[in-house]
Amino acid sequence: MKHFYTVILIFLSICSFAQKNYEPEQIKWNGSTYPYRYHHLEQYFRYYPNKRPVPNIDTTIINRNYRAVFEVKENKFYLNNIFIKGKNPKVKDVSVLNELNEKSEPMFLSWINGLFDIGLGNESFIKNDSLSPVYDNYIVFEVKKGVVGRIEKFSYNEFKLFKDYQYKRFKNTLEYNRLYQHLIYNGMSEFEATSHIYTFILFYSKVNFLKKR
Repeated sequence: MKHFYTVILIFLSICSFAQKNYEPEQIKWNGSTYPYRYHHLEQYFRYYPNKRPVPNIDTTIINRNYRAVFEVKENKFYLNNIFIKGKNPKVKDVSVLNELNEKSEPMFLSWINGLFDIGLGNESFIKNDSLSPVYDNYIVFEVKKGVVGRIEKFSYNEFKLFKDYQYKRFKNTLEYNRLYQHLIYNGMSEFEATSHIYTFILFYSKVNFLKKR
């Protein structure tokens, strides 16, 4: 599963030509809904391709043709709904949750593991990069088998320091070298590979989550 996520994240980095078409998922946290840039259902559809609601011809998350809505409720991670396009081709407003769950109720995603973040406050983008926005504040949370454990809230500067810390620790591991070589093998330049790992360092370095800085 981890290798599959690597492929998914690679597409985020190399598909710059399709940035304007990218639509994030959504996540509900403490009653508020936020953009969310982790695509947990792609992992699910890899193992259950017959349940994918709309064919994904180019196999990238840029054109996955659905929008998932997640929720953290009572410290558990759920899929609240999944939408596809209906009569209006510009809007994903038709629920197909019943195709994944016959009860048409939120699904507890017991297979989710990792370290993820939610941006809070004003959203802004670095020039020519609509896939990696920056925010005033962040929620960083750890998930183990669908259960949310440690949670931290960071300002933008604190979040950057935390990423720098995670990257510094991760860079000294064998796992970093294997990942780096894998990205180079798949066509990234040295700069693109290191930038990609830093951008998604929370996912890759989750084993180091919230150790003393």
